[in-house]
Amino acid sequence: MAGVMQIDWQGDSALCAWIDGQQVAMLDISRHADDVTVNMLFVKPPFRRRGIGGALLRRLLQCHPQAGAACSDPRLRALLEDKTI
Repeated sequence: MAGVMQIDWQGDSALCAWIDGQQVAMLDISRHADDVTVNMLFVKPPFRRRGIGGALLRRLLQCHPQAGAACSDPRLRALLEDKTI
């Protein structure tokens, strides 16, 4: 992967990944009291299969360990529940 990846929160509802100043991925969430729901994970096609989505999910789980329970997408929920991501 060229460049250094940086992950930052954008407000309360999105985690974004940046490489060389270009936004390459976003994880969108909703927060209600203590509940966190993952709405969408998107990685730009040229940057897929490089671990960027997993890095965003790990950061989310560091901040909100309960996030996996409320995800409606079964594939994403499985990733969130996988402790090896």
